[in-house]
Amino acid sequence: MPNRIGSVPIKKKKGKKVQRKAFTLLELLIVMSIIVLLLSILLPCLMSAKERARELFAMQVEVNEEGKVLLEIRNLSHRKSSEDIYMIEIDPPRNSRVFLKKPHPSGMKLIKRDGQDYIKWRPKLDDIGVHLITVVFEGEETSEQEIAIYVFNKKLLEAELNRS
Repeated sequence: MPNRIGSVPIKKKKGKKVQRKAFTLLELLIVMSIIVLLLSILLPCLMSAKERARELFAMQVEVNEEGKVLLEIRNLSHRKSSEDIYMIEIDPPRNSRVFLKKPHPSGMKLIKRDGQDYIKWRPKLDDIGVHLITVVFEGEETSEQEIAIYVFNKKLLEAELNRS
């Protein structure tokens, strides 16, 4: 009989000792390795699903005719990870590839949702100010679009204006 972990004698049954069967160390290790393998497969899928769910709450913003976008950071002290995420809509020419020309602020990503191109960004407090972004369209012809992104906070802006 193999040596089993946790074999405990229970009570006698008609003069015989009955032992409760337990799992061997090898069986426990196999089960644990299967659980770890399943988690390693599922976690990336769960993280991308979490990111897509955040995009549902993102505020969609369009670039105006002058090439400007206004983004407001609202709650400075207790910002949740789902707050102040912006999707800046990009209108590329037909059959063109879109990418952001470097340098651009950290955390800024170009994404495609439902056939539409967006710049996804969650500005931080350090990002308050003006950011000039160049979007490049590559296709039959290569063209660029300059976008000025103004990041502000109303309370800080009002405090600055009152000081002046």
